[in-house]
Amino acid sequence: MFVRRKPNKSGVVSIQVIDKSKGYYQVVKTIGSSSNIDEINRLEIKAHQWLADYKGTLFLVLGL
Repeated sequence: MFVRRKPNKSGVVSIQVIDKSKGYYQVVKTIGSSSNIDEINRLEIKAHQWLADYKGTLFLVLGL
């Protein structure tokens, strides 16, 4: 899984958490979107934090 910056037609950038474990890209969670670069950076940090928490939950559930 990874964090993606996806530019939209309107000029806004969406921050998404993406999974590609089954051979295709699947959006796991959309964190947010903005056209302000500072807000985009903040959303990207938030996405990385969410991903770390999500992976930690998987390890607890799966017992890895």
